[in-house]
Amino acid sequence: MTDFLPHPNADGLVKLSGTIRNLKVARDTASFVFTESDQSKMGVIAIAAALADMGGQAMSTASNAGAMEEEADYLEFDLDGKPVKGWVWRNPFREGDVVEVAAKNADDHWEAYGVARPNDRTVALYPHCSRGARSHMANSIKWWMKGGAGFLLFIQIPIFLFIFGPKLFQYKELYFSITGLMLFFALMAWSLTRKWMPFVRLAEKVFRALDLPDPSNIDLVKSSKAQRTEQDPGEFGTFYFRY
Repeated sequence: MTDFLPHPNADGLVKLSGTIRNLKVARDTASFVFTESDQSKMGVIAIAAALADMGGQAMSTASNAGAMEEEADYLEFDLDGKPVKGWVWRNPFREGDVVEVAAKNADDHWEAYGVARPNDRTVALYPHCSRGARSHMANSIKWWMKGGAGFLLFIQIPIFLFIFGPKLFQYKELYFSITGLMLFFALMAWSLTRKWMPFVRLAEKVFRALDLPDPSNIDLVKSSKAQRTEQDPGEFGTFYFRY
């Protein structure tokens, strides 16, 4: 495991520009999100993330449901003489690329939290970073509506119809069950929203450092889907993006 693991609440990010030289990419593991107390909840979070259109989070969480660590790429390169290091979920960059980097001075190097290639608007960020605050909240509300309504429509209501038949509406239990389920999904959505907020805040700092307009409303998952081409690999739009 790489020794230096930055915290996803970094302040003071600045934009560096230049050409990547001496690029080294190490596929490694680190604990980016979950604390020990969260380990038992990882399976539920994986399902919730999938419903919330967080494919990368869901796949990564599900594949590591029995562990505390996730895979990501640790980058090391020189940017016009400046040593740069940092985690991104997947590296799409190559030697000689002209890039912009949102980074923080770490004494002996610059710690990168986001790397963008302006010529094709490709960007890779610290794991779990993809949306600004408003986009994150809107996505959570969408998940709550979609998840709660879907569960009721395809699971809960058919069960009640099967059990109670024509007398269904005489049972007050139905009302309390529906209310309870909607409350459950609301609490899960709120919990998931809060869990991802450190990464949402970091994403906004990266967006601001890279001079991207309206950071709070940026949704890299959505923008990448809209710009996807047949040549883009499967990990595009999940682990790295187009802005």
